[in-house]
Amino acid sequence: MFFFILRRLLISIPILLASSVLMFFLVINSGDPLFDLRASTNPNVDQLIAARRQRLRLDDSAWERYWDWVTGLFAGDFGQNREGQNVSTLLWQAVQTTFRLVVLATILSIVIGIVFGIITAVRQYSVLDYSSTFAAFLFFSLPVFWVAVLLKEFGAIKFNDFLEAPGLSTTGIVLLTATGSFFVYGLVGGGRKRRLTAAAIAAAVQLVALVAIDRTDWMLNPGLSPLVIAILGAVVGVGAAAIFAPLSTTRVLLAALASVGVGLIGATLFQGWIEDPNWSKLLLLFLFTLGTGVGVGALVGGEVDRRLAMRAGAVSAFGVAAIILFDQFISAWGPGRTIGTVGPQTPNLTGTFWERMVDYAGHQILPSLALALIGFATFMRFTRSSMLDTMKSDYVRTAKAKGLPGNQVILRHAFRTALIPVMTVVTISFATVIEGAVITETVFGWKGMGQLFVEGLQNVDPYPVMGFMVVVSVSIVLLNAVADIMYAYLDPRIRR
Repeated sequence: MFFFILRRLLISIPILLASSVLMFFLVINSGDPLFDLRASTNPNVDQLIAARRQRLRLDDSAWERYWDWVTGLFAGDFGQNREGQNVSTLLWQAVQTTFRLVVLATILSIVIGIVFGIITAVRQYSVLDYSSTFAAFLFFSLPVFWVAVLLKEFGAIKFNDFLEAPGLSTTGIVLLTATGSFFVYGLVGGGRKRRLTAAAIAAAVQLVALVAIDRTDWMLNPGLSPLVIAILGAVVGVGAAAIFAPLSTTRVLLAALASVGVGLIGATLFQGWIEDPNWSKLLLLFLFTLGTGVGVGALVGGEVDRRLAMRAGAVSAFGVAAIILFDQFISAWGPGRTIGTVGPQTPNLTGTFWERMVDYAGHQILPSLALALIGFATFMRFTRSSMLDTMKSDYVRTAKAKGLPGNQVILRHAFRTALIPVMTVVTISFATVIEGAVITETVFGWKGMGQLFVEGLQNVDPYPVMGFMVVVSVSIVLLNAVADIMYAYLDPRIRR
């Protein structure tokens, strides 16, 4: 497997070189880099032209300029733009901004797309299947700039108006309740009576929760009480146990619930870290949480169910930790116009860690959602198609015949194989998301790689454009290598 990946990486080198040559020559021949100076009335225009000609080495041949740029890459030098600024510095700043946007959008589209792909495959030809398919094709066909503008209008401006005086009308409560119960009706399997019963229960729970939220000041002072956190943690523990083993497997269920209890106790002990953290503390808490969950599973699982208990314990511990951190996040979310429409953050913002995170999230949610909605359709359709093919396989029918629970058949047997073709789409979609980010950054006023790329093209400035191309190309090559590794993990036959 190592030599297979190494061979793939070596093959990518000439491809990258050929694409860089093509891009470089297209940019330098796309216009006149001195056009703005030739029309200038500045008395020092001749000196400015001479300085730019020297800076861009316009008197050298194209091949000499390209060779100097390529050799400079090995020293981390991406050249200078036409204003004399170091492209490496500009690129690093742009990469941080764009990758913050693209990575979150990619993760959202992958998670949501795969989850809905699995559900629609299992509930084929159901109401949820038809409605999800319709939504997927709708989002896929919409131009990203139009989606971004709609989100900016209704997700920011209108929603900010709502946040200034939050409250739910009777019509809004009815619509939200009907939407949730409709989703439950399509999600639950079995006969119509069973699905209607589940939808009615879900509607009642949602109705009570929405009325309670509307009658209290929760939307002005959001937060979760310790009792609600404990209940949600127990639900996560039961769900994690059900994923890895039947609920009748007592040790796995006990390990999951014990991990939730230990997580709640740990949250009390580390309350200071949680209320005023930094990234180092959060990383340590994350590692400690996973280690605790695995340790509890190893102690409680026994000899037979130890591996399943360790997995359930880790997932449960992580889930209750996520709930606790989410409580801290929404508690810092004050009322007012918190959804940003311009830039990645509020300039010169000061405040606690969670207040800064709320500001970052308020500025990032809409552009990331615009990109995620476009990618969601691709992942959902690929996952659904792959799951349908896999579930017809002989080994899946054998697993069902042996009496394994349906969730284990789907997640532990069918999904693992169905994920192989989806991994290929991940690498392709990453490049697509970056392309869409060029437009999304323009709509939302983010100064990232998109702006660097567009300005380089407009100014006939090759070095910022080449920096953009290098980052995108190397990212795709590395993601292809990750996909190859995932192939081997998902399918042991590939390792040989």
